[in-house]
Amino acid sequence: MPRLSNGPILGDTASSDAAPSGAGNGQPQSAPVPTASTPAPAAESVSPAPDALKPAKYFASIFPGKKITIPVELGTAFKELEGVLGMPVWLLVQCGAAPDELDDMIVEAFATDGLPEGQPITLIIDSPGGYAKCAYQIAMTIRHRCGSFTAVVPRYAKSAATLLVLGAQKILLATDAELGPLDAQLEDPEREERISALDEVQSLERLHAFALEAVDRSMFLLTPRTRKKVETLLPHVLKFVADMTRPLFEKIDIVHWTQMSRMLKVAEEYAIRLLQPRYSEATAKRIARHLVENYPEHGFVVDRAEAKKFGLETSSLPDDAQAILDAVQPRLKQITIIGRVLEEVKP
Repeated sequence: MPRLSNGPILGDTASSDAAPSGAGNGQPQSAPVPTASTPAPAAESVSPAPDALKPAKYFASIFPGKKITIPVELGTAFKELEGVLGMPVWLLVQCGAAPDELDDMIVEAFATDGLPEGQPITLIIDSPGGYAKCAYQIAMTIRHRCGSFTAVVPRYAKSAATLLVLGAQKILLATDAELGPLDAQLEDPEREERISALDEVQSLERLHAFALEAVDRSMFLLTPRTRKKVETLLPHVLKFVADMTRPLFEKIDIVHWTQMSRMLKVAEEYAIRLLQPRYSEATAKRIARHLVENYPEHGFVVDRAEAKKFGLETSSLPDDAQAILDAVQPRLKQITIIGRVLEEVKP
């Protein structure tokens, strides 16, 4: 019976030792004819194992969890990214489906997710934000367990997610990625919309600036026209400006204003702590204050060029890592994945 092997199939030893028919009688030798004892060679054919034909299955360690698979192309891409970056990759990708913000649940999940002790990781952040306290806690949890982490932003990390990014040892922004301001947001029941705490805090500052400018302009106009001395005109100008701005100042709820001011201070103080020791205390304060106070709206784009203006160091991704994220970016808009990507181990 013929048998499969890595070499040619051979007949019995006795048959192979015998001289072929016609040998030594002066007649030309003919090729041996296959018989039952000398079967014809057959092409080697090995069927792949059934499991080899099945695509790998991937899961996320936190969400959606180990019972629900994530798309194969995403799992493959992020595993490949680990090899490119040379360190484990954790994901914080929130597309808008719950869990859609940084909250206590995610803090607890990261604290119990088996972060490698003393081994830096890469954290891919694609998130609209959440609570400043929770962003700070996630960053510090990773620091305490892993020593440090690299933040990679494929599309955007806004609001509290920007705060989380500030805790990284290195910040890598994809080509069109953006961070955002750190002004606290709150619901306004009267307007039925979100507003920035900065709106109320800066209203007092703007009124103050307006009052001083009104005094300067009035004195500038009246002094040459009336030819009166400054000490004569100034009391009248001050009364005029005070009467004009009093109704506006009286509308400010000073207790509420103080609450808003403290909310902004929370984000600023967390940012200062996360930026150290990478930056000096003075530089950390300047960067934090800039992100809290210097932008006209919460959705303002802070890209690599903008970040460079106020001293926040960011870098572009390596070309091969950028190519991987470019390929999966459309899927990031449609899915929430949190934790490390795990591949199913086949028995």
